[in-house]
Amino acid sequence: MSILFASSEIFPYAKSGGLADVAHSLPQALRAFETVYTVMPLYDIVNRKKHNIVFSGVSFWYTLSGIRHQFDVFYKEDCKEDLFIYNPILCGRTGLYNDRYGEFGDNGLRFGLFSYAIIELVDKMHLAIDVFHLNDWQTALVALLAKTKYFLPQKVVLTIHNLAYQGIFDKALMHELELDWANCFKFNGIEYFDSVNFLKAGINYSDTITTVSSSYAYEIQTPMFGCGLDETLRVNSYKLSGILNGISNEVFDPKSDEFVHKNFDAQTLKNKKANKKALLKELNMQDESRALFVFISRLTSQKGVDLLLESLTLLKDFEANFIILGHGEDYYNDRFAAFKNRFNNVHIEIGYDESFSRKLYSSADFLLMPSTFEPCGLNQMIAMRYGAMPIVSKTGGLKDSVLDFTDISTLEESNGVGITFEEHNLFWFLHAIGKAFSLYSHSSKFQKYIQHNMAIDFSWKHSAQMYLNLYKA
Repeated sequence: MSILFASSEIFPYAKSGGLADVAHSLPQALRAFETVYTVMPLYDIVNRKKHNIVFSGVSFWYTLSGIRHQFDVFYKEDCKEDLFIYNPILCGRTGLYNDRYGEFGDNGLRFGLFSYAIIELVDKMHLAIDVFHLNDWQTALVALLAKTKYFLPQKVVLTIHNLAYQGIFDKALMHELELDWANCFKFNGIEYFDSVNFLKAGINYSDTITTVSSSYAYEIQTPMFGCGLDETLRVNSYKLSGILNGISNEVFDPKSDEFVHKNFDAQTLKNKKANKKALLKELNMQDESRALFVFISRLTSQKGVDLLLESLTLLKDFEANFIILGHGEDYYNDRFAAFKNRFNNVHIEIGYDESFSRKLYSSADFLLMPSTFEPCGLNQMIAMRYGAMPIVSKTGGLKDSVLDFTDISTLEESNGVGITFEEHNLFWFLHAIGKAFSLYSHSSKFQKYIQHNMAIDFSWKHSAQMYLNLYKA
């Protein structure tokens, strides 16, 4: 069997969020069993030399609305299954989807072109593909093109990583991309309140839909979490299932991580304490005996940052240290920046740095994840692998991967242990932090849970097998 895995971002080439990590680690796991090609845009920001990305010798052209678009195919020299598409409209940007002025106004055209290129690539590279695996709105249009324009025999799988991002554009894009008005611009097609919605098209035209946790698969069929597509998802529920994401055990391994001050595992937790001591010294923070709480995420309302902002003036009085690393919407960047250097026990970094995030995971006692909704979440899995206990809201994949330590009688090898809260408000968030203090004071019990979490296999082994079963079915 041969699968083409299409994504708008793949680690380590380009990354804006968890999609890139999944688009790297899932194909890697699948390649142990089947032939898997990956394809993404070769953005100008991708370091071709560093990643040994070279021109394949294949170029092709496609004409839409009288405009001739050129596409060049590249691949990774030491892994020719990693494919890249270059087109100047798609790739000639300073960012993936936006810059400091906001989202690019032609994103609909850009990823419409990418969707055409994904299908054309199969023919031009003579790839014997059985399944197209699409990811989020940026590639979802492939499903519509496959069924209404190319009439392809291949099956199409669409994975929804975050329903909040849908790719909604003016209906004039129907002309630009030469889409069939009669067949496609309808409720059970691409039409969405007299606009076009790429993700809706993917949902309607794909053969199978997956999302990244069982709980999220249920939640997105409700008005509260459906982001306007709950009815469409209920209509298509017969082909919808949830498969929990995994993480790469090779990338996220405290025993070998190059970014960690002192490597460690479940049997050498004293080295984790050394990491904490070194980090606090680096940031000029005091007292490594205090619990260390970290927050690592995009600064958006989805990630619960409003709760975090609301609690900062209270957290300054806690006998604990707090470190916040993130970057996101300008409003939140500015709000958090206003708190920088105001409190001795609160350190705030606006931006994202992979090496610094690993330092945080390897030093932290607790990870804060107060998300308002979370399709899957990877941070809680990474934190548990690095011996940091997650404090999470009970939603989506967080609910599926973390059980509250007060709700368990025995430790099960497949369930992570942490602290959960259901009501999304300041009282219950601070209550969860209070529970963390209580557990932290019982060092032997705390260490037992930490070692349990570090032993859980959060890799793609189980989930990859579920995807293989799906492809075969």
